[in-house]
Amino acid sequence: MTEKVVWDDSYLLGIPEIDSQHKKLLVIANELYEIAAGSPDSYRLKMSAALKKLTDYTVYHFSSEEAFMRSCGYAGTDAHKTAHDNFVREVSFQVQQLSSDNIEDGIRFYAYVANWVLNHIAKADKIWAAAVKAS
Repeated sequence: MTEKVVWDDSYLLGIPEIDSQHKKLLVIANELYEIAAGSPDSYRLKMSAALKKLTDYTVYHFSSEEAFMRSCGYAGTDAHKTAHDNFVREVSFQVQQLSSDNIEDGIRFYAYVANWVLNHIAKADKIWAAAVKAS
């Protein structure tokens, strides 16, 4: 079974508002894990609520991050937005494929979300944050 992700300060960008949002994204992702690893009796209802929360917060965070990059004049904002849009599309697709009773699907989805978020922060977000702070 996949392990729950623990926040590591190496993911900090040094931009408190965005760092806080990244931590919140991982908290929400970890809720997916806890639901899938928890009682099968309440899986369907809890997973549905967690997916809604994840979707809503992801849209909020991506909009906020993109607005921040634009306000700083970051030239790569559009390319970064494309990565965000691709993630949203993939999450939407995977949510549609999730079986409402298959806990293993929930774990796989959690692993996808957690890995994407951490890799995106560690790579793409670190690049724009460094560029913004250097300007």
